[in-house]
Amino acid sequence: MKSKYVKRVLSAVTVSVLSMGLIAGCGGKSQEAKKDESGATVIKFGIHVANPAEQEPVTNSIVEAFNKANEGKYKVEFEAADTETHSKNMKLKAEDGTLPQIFWIEGSEASDYSEAGVLMDLTEFLDENSSIKTALAGMEEAFKDDNGQYGLPYQCNVQGIFYNKELFDNANVDYPTDDTTYEEFIDMIQKLKDSGVTPLAIGSKNSAYAMWEFNEFLERYGWGSAIDNILDGKEKYNNKEFLKCFEKLKGLKEAQAFPENMATIEYFDAKQLFDEGKAAMFGTGQWDCAEFDKNIGDKIGFFWGPKFTDTEQDQDVAMKVPSAPIGVSAAVAEDEEVKKGVYEFLKYYYGEEAAKISYEGSIFPATNYEGVAASDTQYSMNAMLAALANGWDSPKAAPDLTVPLAVQEALYDGIFGVLQGTYEPEGALDNLDTAAANSQ
Repeated sequence: MKSKYVKRVLSAVTVSVLSMGLIAGCGGKSQEAKKDESGATVIKFGIHVANPAEQEPVTNSIVEAFNKANEGKYKVEFEAADTETHSKNMKLKAEDGTLPQIFWIEGSEASDYSEAGVLMDLTEFLDENSSIKTALAGMEEAFKDDNGQYGLPYQCNVQGIFYNKELFDNANVDYPTDDTTYEEFIDMIQKLKDSGVTPLAIGSKNSAYAMWEFNEFLERYGWGSAIDNILDGKEKYNNKEFLKCFEKLKGLKEAQAFPENMATIEYFDAKQLFDEGKAAMFGTGQWDCAEFDKNIGDKIGFFWGPKFTDTEQDQDVAMKVPSAPIGVSAAVAEDEEVKKGVYEFLKYYYGEEAAKISYEGSIFPATNYEGVAASDTQYSMNAMLAALANGWDSPKAAPDLTVPLAVQEALYDGIFGVLQGTYEPEGALDNLDTAAANSQ
C-alpha cells in the first residue's frame, strides 16, 4: 500500500529513542502468552494504518479468515495507528520490551531494528516451510543480513505508469510499449498536452506518495549496481549516471508534463485527475488497481516507463519488489506457545489461501502460487501482469528503500525539487551526499 513510503517528521525525542534505546537492544523481555475469553492465544499485529478494515482491507480479510479457521485456538488482533504514529510507537515499544509479536516496519528503518537485536530470525520458519520459501521466490532476500532473516515482505509492490487508452486515442498517440524511449516519451507528452489533457498527473505534497515511476528511472541509470559502493563511502550520489537521470527529470519539467499546480496538490488529488479522465498517465502501484477498474475499466494500460539511450546500464528492468517487511519480536522465541501461534499465522499469511484473498482484492502478494491469478474483469491488475510477462528482472528492493531515512528524504526532496525547478540536478544530488555525510 502507498502509505508504506509516507515521509515522516520524527521528533527529537523519537530520534533519541531510535539512536539510544533501540540500538541498545532493550526489546527482549519475555512475552507471556495471553488468552481471550474463548481460550485462544492472542497474537498482536502492529499495523501502519488507523483503520485496517478500510485502509488495508486485504490484510484485514486475511486476518479475519485466519481467525475464523483457528477459532478458540489462535486470534490475531491489530494494534493499529497511522503510519507516523505507528513508527514512533514501535520504537518506544522496542525500547521498553513491549513490541507486538508481529509488526510492520518502515523499510528504511528495518535494518536498525535488526542491528538492535529486537527481531526474531525467521530462517527456521522458512526452513520448516519450504513451500513458502519457494513461493517467495527470493523476495525474502531483501530482509536478510548477518543477523539472519529479520523480516518477510508484507506484500509485493509492482510500480510503474498507468495510462488511459481513450485519452491516447483522442490525441492520436500510440500507446507506450516496453521499448518506448525517453525521447519518444517526451514526444507523447507534448502531443497529449496539445490535446488538452495533463500528460502525467503528479502531486508533490507528501512526495513519498509520488515516487513510484521514478524508482524505475533510478534503476535504469544503475542505482542497484552503485548503491552498495555509495553506502560504503566509495562513491557519491552526485555521479555521472545519476546526473544524467536527474537531467531527464528536468526534461519532464521543461516538457510541461505535470499539472501546473503540482507543488500544492497531493497524491490523491493527482490520482483524481487520472480517475476523472483529465490526465493521461499516473505513476502508482497495484494498490490503486481496484479504483482504476471502477473508474477507467478496460481502457487502462500499464508500462514500466521509458528506456534511456544515453547509458550502458541495463534497460530491461521491471519493478516488482518486496514492500516493507513484517518483523517478529525476538521475545516470541522465549514462549513456545506464542511462537507456535506466530508460525501458524505466518504459514497462513504466506500460504495459497491468503494469496487468493490478495488477488481478489487486486493486491499482489509476496508469494507466487500456480493457478492463483486475477479475474478477467480486474483490468488494471491484468495490465500489470501483461507487463510482467516480459520476464525482465527486478531489483532486490526499490531504490528509495535501500538508503537511510535522512537520504531517503533528501532523495524525495531532490526529485521533486528538480521537477518543480527548485533545484538544478547537480544541486539535488549534492544534497543527497550531504544527507549521507550527516547521517554517519
